[in-house]
Amino acid sequence: VAMEVMQGAAEGPQLLHLGAGVITLLLTVVTVCSLPSLMGYWRRWWVMKPIPGVSPCYPVLGNALLLEREGEGFFKQLQTYSEEFKSWPLFKLWLGPLPLLILCHADSVEVILTSSKHIEKSYLYKFLQPWLGTGLLTSTGDKWRSRRKMITPTFHFAILTDFLDVMNEQGNILVEKLEKHVDKEPFDAFLDITLCALDIICETAMGKNVGAQENKDSEYVRAIYRMSDLIQQRQKYPWLWPDLVYMLFKEGREHERNLKILHNFTDTVIAEKAAELENTKQTKCDTDGNCEESGSRKRKAFLDMLLSATDDEGNKLSYRDIREEVDTFMFE
Repeated sequence: VAMEVMQGAAEGPQLLHLGAGVITLLLTVVTVCSLPSLMGYWRRWWVMKPIPGVSPCYPVLGNALLLEREGEGFFKQLQTYSEEFKSWPLFKLWLGPLPLLILCHADSVEVILTSSKHIEKSYLYKFLQPWLGTGLLTSTGDKWRSRRKMITPTFHFAILTDFLDVMNEQGNILVEKLEKHVDKEPFDAFLDITLCALDIICETAMGKNVGAQENKDSEYVRAIYRMSDLIQQRQKYPWLWPDLVYMLFKEGREHERNLKILHNFTDTVIAEKAAELENTKQTKCDTDGNCEESGSRKRKAFLDMLLSATDDEGNKLSYRDIREEVDTFMFE
């Protein structure tokens, strides 16, 4: 027994040294792997130093701890910061190790938005991809150029003309709702207006009336608003950026549930619209062999045009490609 005790006592320091060695090795590996990121962070910090920014700003976390969680509060924060720095052409906001530059003048914004060269997307666009994929808003490089060339012709004023009846109809519903508040206390009309816009966009984009103004609690409408909030929240907090970590939080699981609702709805509408277009390809030909579509002219939604759009080689968009663009249109 004494020998076993002495042997155990002798092995104790060895195990301690082994554990210390393993920990040291792990710390070394983590340090080496993190070094490029840390160097990039300090380089960005040094380059951005002359630009005015929101304070206090903490190492690595940046301004994340200062930001309002809810979308409305965050929007008001940005308004306050924009007013504070309006004498400058721009100011910076750190989301964790990622710097954001907020432009204060419309002329500066125009240069960026109209550029076909500076199309690289920020890292924050990554969090839109589970919903929007790599559509026109989130893609870059050759895919962006090819997709833009295919889709640009579908954004025609004729679409708006065809859907004036829809806009008038939904606008009348909005007016009826607003009339109920006449001669009463001031109220926030934001939700009413956005629901009206959503109804118009849904019918213009997909040819589908979702009745958002009549039923704001419908599953699809709630999923759109909730998904937008979840994405914005995740973008602001760097500790939610890793996918595995995000799924440990209730927001991550809620994100997955809403994502399924949105994609299932869009997939169903695309399938229905494709079947409808196939069924309506009935033509009548005259004696000279000339053919024309039978029936009265039907207004075409954005989805109709996507289903018939082709690239330079005559290839059509896949259902997944179409879903990306329809979801992007709905998000924007």
